[in-house]
Amino acid sequence: MKNNIFSRSAILAASITCLLLPLASCDKDLDVTPYSYFTTANFFSDVNEANMATLGVYESMSSLDSYGWNISLIFDADTDVMQMTGIGADDWRTIAHYQGISQTTTFYTAWSKLYEGIDRANVVIERIPQMDLFTNGTNIEKAQLYIMLGEAKFLRGFYYSELVRLWGDVPFKTKSSQSGDNLKVGLVDRYEIYTQIIKDMTEASLLLPEQNPTTERINKWAAKAMLARVALFAGGYSLAADGTSKRPSNYKEYYQLAQKHINDVMAQNPYKLNPSYSKVFKNQCQHVLEPTENIFQVAFYNPSGNLGNASWVGNFNGPATANGLYPSNISRCLVPKPFYNSFNAADQRRDFSIATYSINALGNKLPLLTTNQDERWTVGKWSREYQTNATAERVYTHINWVIMRYSDLLLMRAEVENELNEGPNAIAYDAVNQVRKRAFGADIQGSGIAVDIKTKGTGYTNAANVVIQITGGGGSDASAAVVTLASGGINTIGMLRSGDGYTSVPTVTITSTDGKGTGATATARLLTKPTVSQINLPAGLSKADFLKALQQERAWELSGEGMRRADLIRWGILGDKLAETSAAVKAIRATYFFPSITNFVAGKHELYPFPQNETDVNKNITRQNPKY
Repeated sequence: MKNNIFSRSAILAASITCLLLPLASCDKDLDVTPYSYFTTANFFSDVNEANMATLGVYESMSSLDSYGWNISLIFDADTDVMQMTGIGADDWRTIAHYQGISQTTTFYTAWSKLYEGIDRANVVIERIPQMDLFTNGTNIEKAQLYIMLGEAKFLRGFYYSELVRLWGDVPFKTKSSQSGDNLKVGLVDRYEIYTQIIKDMTEASLLLPEQNPTTERINKWAAKAMLARVALFAGGYSLAADGTSKRPSNYKEYYQLAQKHINDVMAQNPYKLNPSYSKVFKNQCQHVLEPTENIFQVAFYNPSGNLGNASWVGNFNGPATANGLYPSNISRCLVPKPFYNSFNAADQRRDFSIATYSINALGNKLPLLTTNQDERWTVGKWSREYQTNATAERVYTHINWVIMRYSDLLLMRAEVENELNEGPNAIAYDAVNQVRKRAFGADIQGSGIAVDIKTKGTGYTNAANVVIQITGGGGSDASAAVVTLASGGINTIGMLRSGDGYTSVPTVTITSTDGKGTGATATARLLTKPTVSQINLPAGLSKADFLKALQQERAWELSGEGMRRADLIRWGILGDKLAETSAAVKAIRATYFFPSITNFVAGKHELYPFPQNETDVNKNITRQNPKY
């Protein structure tokens, strides 16, 4: 289980001692006043106070306003792999469907949380070197303070990288807010900010520990991996103030920087892929820290209903679940059917990532495979069925939000090598094929299964009440359900998941929850595992074709994990992918729900508008982002 960096006492202490100074708000007459009861003279008198302040920098991530909901889930839709359900005035719908405006509250809450984290980091970066212990403490004390300084520098760089990713040029300050300061600073060019981000993260990597963490705190290799991601964004396409989407003329220098830091990480080999793709997310749902797979993650912990850092992960973005065996959820993150169709049927990521079913109060899966039910398919990685089912997680959860996994770093490596070598080399192919090998279960003994009806039976009256149970065989995750009945017998069944790890044919049992119907039987069969040549990308791809394959691989591997919309923007293809997806869903059904194509405006929606709450106060922000 995870060793929470936020205990009940730490949450309270961090929120009290580290909300040192607020940022500008919509109140034009607001004076800057300390929130803390610590004074400048006695704050950071020992290592524990410095630690509480550093935890406060982390704590800005652990909020519904940031990575518990807004930035992680809402800001990643709508794309070719995920969209929000329904039409309405809710911020989470209007933002996702490209209808957000400067007055949209969620923009301001996310913006404020990121700047809160930056201001807290600025305090730590300034105060730790002023401590007597920083110079005169024991070796252990000094080592601890150096690590905390590195954490604060990394997190300041990370928060700024997110602001630039979402808003482009933004206000920029590297000094903590003090009473009497002018907090109303103007916009700073994003590439000037990137220079400081790179400096912060580079310096952080020199201070942070090398060993794998036992909590969610950052280490040296994670800082380097995240710096590589920042470099790819700095070298990618972004929407400029003149309304054009372009990349910098020296973009390859950023790719070279990414290559350097990726190579540094790979040379140390601190990470590895969990052989089971599904186990990665089951571990997340069960709060099992996996620092060799999950490089950087946000800690969530909610010890009571009104205190803590809670998340919507696994509630907002799981399959529709009725209250009963599992807690109910609100199931807002839909998956377009063309994305499901894009997978190879043997790719185990398809049926685990995409839920083609709902879950009833008994915990049984109900297939969504007829008529227009494909419009209700959802993200499946954090399903209620994998969670702890604890009372404290029936609404909000403690599931960490993983910002980078090792497979992400491997795919970044492939992208960098392809770009810098004007085509894929052996390193690029190996990196992608490692990810694909795991996706097809190549390192797991056994395979997936299929289930076939043998005897249709009689007397069944409702397909939803017929349950297909699969037991034995050495594997897991296989699931099938009755789709239709005919003349009282089972007419068709659908495989919801083929599972993996089956070394022998499992037993299939058919029962009826309402006691109606009898005699139906089914048998399972093992599926043939793909060969290495079928799994690997074809050799000899051009630079352009390899990039397209890589872009698709990132969709298959990382869907629903918060980076798809950002990836499409940095590649300059967000509008293209929305148009492509719209055409594909309309080919399925003219009425297929996909509202973003109507609302999306190229040269506008690649960035968010500066929040009006901010621009009303800060008149040094003299322009709005293009077309808002």
